[in-house]
Amino acid sequence: MSQSLSTSTTELKRQLSAIRHKFTNSLWRSFALIALIGVPLSVVRSLNTGWLPVYTVHALVGLALVVGAFACHKMPLHPKGVLLILVFWLIGLPGALTFGFASPGVWWLVLSCVVGYVLYNAKVAMALALATLFSLIGTAMGFMLGYLQIPVSVTRYMADPASWATYLIVNFIAFFVVIRTFITYTESLQATTQHKFRQWIDDLPMGVVVTGKDQQPYYSNKAAEELLGPAPAQPLAFVAGTDNIYPAAQMPAAKALAGETCQSDDMEIEQDGVRRHMQAWGRPGYNEHGELTFGIAVYEDISARKQLDLLKNRFVSTVSHELRTPLTSIHGALGLILGNALGEPNAKIRAMLELAEQNSQRLIRLINDILDMQKIEAGQMSFQFTKVQLAPLLRCAVNQMAAYAQQHKVSLELEPVSEDLWVWADSNRLIQVLANLLSNAAKFSFADSVVQLQVQQQEQLIRITITDQGPGIDEAFKAVIFRPFSQSDTSDVRNFGGTGLGLSISKSIIEQHGGTLSFESTQGKGSSFYIDLKLGSEHIS
Repeated sequence: MSQSLSTSTTELKRQLSAIRHKFTNSLWRSFALIALIGVPLSVVRSLNTGWLPVYTVHALVGLALVVGAFACHKMPLHPKGVLLILVFWLIGLPGALTFGFASPGVWWLVLSCVVGYVLYNAKVAMALALATLFSLIGTAMGFMLGYLQIPVSVTRYMADPASWATYLIVNFIAFFVVIRTFITYTESLQATTQHKFRQWIDDLPMGVVVTGKDQQPYYSNKAAEELLGPAPAQPLAFVAGTDNIYPAAQMPAAKALAGETCQSDDMEIEQDGVRRHMQAWGRPGYNEHGELTFGIAVYEDISARKQLDLLKNRFVSTVSHELRTPLTSIHGALGLILGNALGEPNAKIRAMLELAEQNSQRLIRLINDILDMQKIEAGQMSFQFTKVQLAPLLRCAVNQMAAYAQQHKVSLELEPVSEDLWVWADSNRLIQVLANLLSNAAKFSFADSVVQLQVQQQEQLIRITITDQGPGIDEAFKAVIFRPFSQSDTSDVRNFGGTGLGLSISKSIIEQHGGTLSFESTQGKGSSFYIDLKLGSEHIS
């Protein structure tokens, strides 16, 4: 990491040095050109206004600029910058002392501060600014106290064309310096900003690849090179757990360049014979005109996470299976005792046995839910799809849950269903979903209320609706109701128990049937859950 940081910092310093060298060389060449024009103009002007000492200074500076223009590109930046600022002062200060604040020399003194800031830093610029301020104050005091006077007639000086030509040329070069300074400052700022962003991205633990419309990557950070290989090469990607090549059109960069935002975790990248499980994201990139010009792909190595998930699932599966066998035996034994197989137990013993039997049932449901959830996550839940007549299936589900509903003083009501409606489904799994929804409806309904189950045909869809008369679902809970282990935080709901897996499992089962599970709820007015399934293509004879 330290070596990478050192290389990045060295590259930034090299870029900034190149920008500043370019800036100073440009000013030296421009000043030399102005000297070749300005010095002869000063000579012409001196014929009409008189030769002044300031012209001698400018002539010598001009000669030095012409000579220095040929040698400046070979000089180190530091002395070259110092000489450049000295030129500003040799041009500006004598002019201000000779002609006062009317002289363009004031510009040159101010510009030396700006140039000092670009070439060095704010401290240098501040020192030059203070020197400029004291120089201008001293010049003003000199003219006010009579120590300094303009040496020629202003009228004769202003009437001379060479004076105006010199004035215009000097101001032109001053404006050029301002523009060139801002350009250089912008380039330096851009280089520094790019360095910061590149350092931030290079230090990310996730691989970032930016791909152009020509499908060629033009930027990748260090993590991307470690995960995917050198930037120009395309990574060798497989569908996770197989030897099938990952479809090129489904790669994150390809989808991003198609204008899609995507996320996948079913990809493995092979490098040096080692496969790594990847989670990848793709996101399109647009220019200032809103045109799609590049795609961003991000890769994260989740091999360790997947390995931990695998170990966790194996542990849960093993523990659940080991627990289910003795619990089933315990539940069966309790059922035999409660059935008076060993004689009639007294009232106190029966109460304790019923409590034990109820909790054994609860533990078995919990274990079954965990195992179902694990199968769903692993894609291993099996389904046996057949033609299923709907009316008998619904009556079976209601009959199974009638005793449970009575425990909560709730009655289940099935509205008339056409006998010729059928669906293509796994009857056992569909009853599992209905049982879960009916038990929830009964559990959360107010006492002496009715849970209604009705069927509606909507074109090629069958909607099964289960409506309760309970308190409704909290607004905050609606967004997470289908997530595993999600339960409402209200205390009265917590008292009913449950694993928080039922609705998540039910939703997955319905989606495996090609349908949807949704709900509507209003607090204080109950809830309705909707199972939408495709209608069979023919009727059962």
